[in-house]
Amino acid sequence: MKLIHAAVKTKYLDQSLTFYTNILNLKIKEKRYIEVHKVTLVFLKDDESNFELELIYEEKESLDFISSNENGKECSFAHFAFMTDNIDKDFITMKEKGAVFTRDPFYSLDKTMKLAFLKDPNNITIELIQYL
Repeated sequence: MKLIHAAVKTKYLDQSLTFYTNILNLKIKEKRYIEVHKVTLVFLKDDESNFELELIYEEKESLDFISSNENGKECSFAHFAFMTDNIDKDFITMKEKGAVFTRDPFYSLDKTMKLAFLKDPNNITIELIQYL
């Protein structure tokens, strides 16, 4: 079995597309509009893997499976993890592009990784990992 994509429902399609294409450098592979459901699906991917991210935007905003997290903010997914070769460089670049980090780069307890966390426009946590 092979993981091929993850899906996120979004209330903010344009903001989400800007975040994932501009800050995380994903490319739009396919964009579909399903008239009968009034739903737009956008599939994003990077240049190095086969993994895809699917953004789902429903015009009628029936985002019924979005729940509130412990801070009372809406959240539709736990987190994504992105591997990077240079977390410090990416951290600076992403901050310059407007990313909001909830935790600046830090070393894992066993010093095998350097990690950082940021939020996307849907309050989904993004984990950056550099394996050392």
